[in-house]
Amino acid sequence: MKPPLGKIVQNIAREYFASSTCHGMAYIVHPKLSVVERVCWSLVVLLSLCTCISAIVIGHQKWIEKPMIVSFSAKPIPVWKLPFPAITICPQSRIDVEKFNITEVYLRARANKTLSQDEWRKMRALSHVCSSVMRSKTDYYGSNGTAGGHKEANTSTPNSERVVEQLVRMSQSLDKLFQTCMWSFNFRPCEALWTRKVTENGVCYSFNMLSSEELYTADQAFREREVNPDVRKGGLHSLHASRLRSSGWTMENGYTLKEDLLAYPRRTASGGFKGGAIVLLKMHQQNREYICSGALQGYKVTLHPPDEFPRLSEYHIRIPPMQAVSLIVKPRLLTTQRNLHRFPYSKRQCYFSDERTLRFFRVYNEQNCEFECLTNFTLASCGCVTFAMPRDNKTRVCEAHEKRCYKRAVIRLMELDELSVDAGEELCDCLPACTTIKYDVELSNDWLNLDAMLDAMIGGENEMKGMEPMLLYVYFKDNKFLYIERVEYMNFNGELANFGGILALLSGMSLTSIAEILYYIVVRPFALWLKVQYSRAVRPVTPPEVQHTGDNSLHFVRPWIP
Repeated sequence: MKPPLGKIVQNIAREYFASSTCHGMAYIVHPKLSVVERVCWSLVVLLSLCTCISAIVIGHQKWIEKPMIVSFSAKPIPVWKLPFPAITICPQSRIDVEKFNITEVYLRARANKTLSQDEWRKMRALSHVCSSVMRSKTDYYGSNGTAGGHKEANTSTPNSERVVEQLVRMSQSLDKLFQTCMWSFNFRPCEALWTRKVTENGVCYSFNMLSSEELYTADQAFREREVNPDVRKGGLHSLHASRLRSSGWTMENGYTLKEDLLAYPRRTASGGFKGGAIVLLKMHQQNREYICSGALQGYKVTLHPPDEFPRLSEYHIRIPPMQAVSLIVKPRLLTTQRNLHRFPYSKRQCYFSDERTLRFFRVYNEQNCEFECLTNFTLASCGCVTFAMPRDNKTRVCEAHEKRCYKRAVIRLMELDELSVDAGEELCDCLPACTTIKYDVELSNDWLNLDAMLDAMIGGENEMKGMEPMLLYVYFKDNKFLYIERVEYMNFNGELANFGGILALLSGMSLTSIAEILYYIVVRPFALWLKVQYSRAVRPVTPPEVQHTGDNSLHFVRPWIP
């Protein structure tokens, strides 16, 4: 007679409980224990297994949701593996008084006197960068286009006001502003170290920054011709800082093995005063004006990575004239392991260089992305972009009377971005790059008593009288720095160890115990079935045995079959 299926399952389960390596299961089927004791052990084992499974699921879910952690590196990195920070200096006195006397022209405009066509154009161009050139009584940069009786035809050309061209023409030249320049304690021509750049603050000068050709896309080539029209490709001008090109460095991969310490962007061999940049700037008191610059005089300075567009309207250090200032730099490097590339950027919260491209910038980083996002939003809101924003030749540059529109666009974008973050979707989606460098700065300054020094040295000669110098030192604080690295939170081996540790702690099981469960669920029933089938196939057919009894009668007895 064939036993019922339920009986077979019960026997297999009893056999598993009796021989299982999981702690406590043997007590559930122990024949010498009472029912109450078996129930208690059943509850203990069930609670242990539930806790074990919950801990494993929670740990695995954490690994899936947050696959990485941020930790300090085991070894410090030397400074020669990092690029020296790019330095951008913007003088507050943006105008050479010999080229354009803004104070005199502004007062004439306020008095409703006639301005020439050239003066009107320059005032409109300066209104984009000046802090105090607001509306005059004649509204010389208003929408009516009048300036002391002059009218300008409303043109639809992309750059009718030629703001960059006007600002460059009125600005102080590099040789007039820079007196002495040093790099790694060696004197260098200032034009070989510093190059003119146009930022939101107007005309500035940058050191160790990527060229416009490497920073912007190909359709931005006209920007370099606007900013540095006097620099040619051949001859001695090829040594100009604007002509320097990167020798293979990228933020993500660093310097190549074939590059030496003369590579560009520049890097220093050591920290300290002798491994940094020194510049002496001069400005004559006659170039001081308070109409455009406002009450604050001196310079705006910012340190940034070489592949990042400087935004001095957002981040800068103010340095007054007649001071010697030391900027002691401590780099803050954040890297990401390459094996995290397989995770989506939404989980690792950064972009690798091949994951996100920008329309106007060749290099992706958070600052460039945010500036491009602001550019696109300004174009959509005002139908134009500011003179400092990236654009193509067909995009119109905002004119002076549209200043309020692009100022409002900045505030509106900030508000919308905050609302989008609260809603769970970022408007610009500008995550940081997976490899970034920030430069923390310690500032030290002291006054320069130039008049007393000149009196002591040259006996009161007045060649330098009226000059207001500013001496700037920038150097690394140490020779080596610890950096921060995004690493994988747990790899497969760690996940396996975590899984096995929880099993062993809460139930005394191992991976062999799991194999044991599979054996009793799959292999053991299948083996019993095969055994039954085999015994049926090989069993011989025999007649019933005859059993003799005492009364000479015959009884047929069937053989016993297990």
